[in-house]
Amino acid sequence: MTDDVRLPMPTHRRQRWWRRRGPSVMVLLALLAVMVLGAVALWDDVAEVLPIVGKDQQGEDPWRDAVGIEKVGDFHLAHIPDCAAAPIVRIELWDEDSEAYWAVSGPPTPMASFVVGALPPGWTEVTPFREPPRESILRLVVVRSVKGVAGTRYRAEDLRTGLVTTGIPPTRFEVDDFQTGRFCNGEFGGSDDEETTTTTAAG
Repeated sequence: MTDDVRLPMPTHRRQRWWRRRGPSVMVLLALLAVMVLGAVALWDDVAEVLPIVGKDQQGEDPWRDAVGIEKVGDFHLAHIPDCAAAPIVRIELWDEDSEAYWAVSGPPTPMASFVVGALPPGWTEVTPFREPPRESILRLVVVRSVKGVAGTRYRAEDLRTGLVTTGIPPTRFEVDDFQTGRFCNGEFGGSDDEETTTTTAAG
């Protein structure tokens, strides 16, 4: 007669909490909630800074150096004077409240001029170009990898063929005078001669 041999019953060990489905899901949701709250808080901080640029009063824009605009057919050709030359990483066309009509960005690229609304080769269109309303005041902003921001305010009806216009009220210069003149840090020198035409915009 054989003896009954009873095998030991397996014992179920309780898994660690991080290996159980329920607690793991809860921890994941908690981490996601923290990330979302952090992103919202960061955006609030950024939003408090951005309107400062957008709500600047006329003549108190953030750029250090001037940009000029020339009318070439139906296009607006932006000129950057030699003293303001530096690799450009972003270009934006704003209304008075910094709402973009057009925005592009790309690798640091030297440019002496560019067509407003045309995508430079190798760049990315951030905001597709849309035609600004007639008689609107435009703010062209050029972000450089060094030297900070350059830009100008202008109105399309103030532009002239063969002349570079900058600022409101508009000041007009011969193209060569503007390109080689000292227009950095607010210095409008080197072009104050008979070829310089200054007019006051209405409004």
